Amino acid sequence: MRKLNCEKAFAKINLSLNILNKRNDGYHNLNSDVIFANIYDSIKIIVLKTNNKSISLKINGKFKKDLPDQYKTNIVYKAALYFMKKYDIKSDIIITLNKNLPVASGIGGGSADAAATIRGLLKLFKINKNIFYNNLLKEIAKKLGSDIPACLYSSALNMKNTGEKISKFPINLKKAIIHNNYIILISPDKAISTKAVFHNWGKNAQHTNIININKNCPKIGVNDLKSTAENIEHSIITAQKILSLQNGVKYFGMSGSGATCFGLFTKKHLATKAENKIKKIRPKWWVKSSSIII
Repeated sequence: MRKLNCEKAFAKINLSLNILNKRNDGYHNLNSDVIFANIYDSIKIIVLKTNNKSISLKINGKFKKDLPDQYKTNIVYKAALYFMKKYDIKSDIIITLNKNLPVASGIGGGSADAAATIRGLLKLFKINKNIFYNNLLKEIAKKLGSDIPACLYSSALNMKNTGEKISKFPINLKKAIIHNNYIILISPDKAISTKAVFHNWGKNAQHTNIININKNCPKIGVNDLKSTAENIEHSIITAQKILSLQNGVKYFGMSGSGATCFGLFTKKHLATKAENKIKKIRPKWWVKSSSIII
């Protein structure tokens, strides 16, 4: 029996998200600069000595209640099944997901969980990570989810097309993140359907004129899905307004298709203070601060 005690599934934040066009296959080509916060779900894997090709998934944590009871529909199970079939692995495995990140909130929680599962299995079965990444990112993006390739790396990067094209993080943004290395994430406790946001993209006028307060990197906070998400869930507007009023916030915006919004700070104590303040005025919201993974 072999064990992997903890593979971290870090929260993904889209600093910017530009929709380029809609493809013939129904997907959208995009261009997004992505960072990861030191806030995460975790994956534990046990490989048994038996060889029945069985995959068992156990889920615990704060947001377990928001996931379907049928574990075979979970993307962690699907990622493990994909991996086992790809490498013709017959071992029985038990996966435990500790679900700390909110579901359907625009920070890639499910994709991060799937990516962590794949990273963990690569380690346990001693398969070269770089070869896997080089050969299979496009297939993974299409079969499992467009955010999974970025989440496999879990470091600052640029993602294009349907998520399979990964390139270096722009140098001007890297400098900005190095100097503003603390983040606060706030989710208004409202799950938003990514499918619904993409389906309605381009149909809504800008719902709010909130302007980012820092012009050094004007791309940060520009998200083409934001106006659509705001029309579906108005609390996203409230979240941005609250962020814009926090002492020391340098940039803010909405991640992915929402509803989670982010604020960047230069100092840890300023991010922590903002976290505590927002928790008091919005006690039902999910609010977390942390460092950013460079």
